[in-house]
This record gives sequence, structure tokens and C-alpha cells, in this order.
Amino acid sequence: MSKFTEAVTEAVKAVELAEKSYQVATERFNTVRGHAGQSGYSVAVNGVTVVASACDSRTYQATLIRGREMIHLGVLKALGAELQTAADRVRISRAHLASVVNAYRESA
Repeated sequence: MSKFTEAVTEAVKAVELAEKSYQVATERFNTVRGHAGQSGYSVAVNGVTVVASACDSRTYQATLIRGREMIHLGVLKALGAELQTAADRVRISRAHLASVVNAYRESA
């Protein structure tokens, strides 16, 4: 393979990896934002698990458990930062791929 083909292949793999991590981060953020549907969600820190959201037996909707609002907000903030980092990685890896392709075009 030529150096160009190797560079493009490597850049494409980086883009795919970044997009996969972005997809995972998006799913995690949406799970918490939507209280994981009717199942609710819990947060684990250093082996201690705290249930933050549970299904209300009267309405069958997931709701925050009283007193756990700040935990929910903290998780949203942490996952939002993870999502932003993943989006930045996607942007940077796509820009790198474009620069590899543009460098080939200019040299040809």
C-alpha cells in the first residue's frame, strides 16, 4: 500500500472509533436524561450504588426519588462533559482525515 492509502486508512479508523465513542456517550446521556424509561437508573461511586430514579407505580413513569435531584444534575453534567469530549474527538479526527486527503490532492 502507498503511504497515502495507509494514512487515509489510519485516519478513517480514528474517525470510526471517535464516532463509536460519541454514539456510546449519546446513549448514556439520553438514558439518564430520560430516567432510563420505566426502569429508572442508579449511580455507583466507589462501590456504593444510589438509586436516583425509579418507576412511579401510579403513573408508570420514571421519576426522580425525592432528595436525589442534585445527584441527577451531577450525572447529567458529567455525561454532558463526556459527550462534548467525544464530539470534539469526532470533529478533530474528521479534520485530520480531510487534511490527509487535501495534502494528497495538492501533491498530485
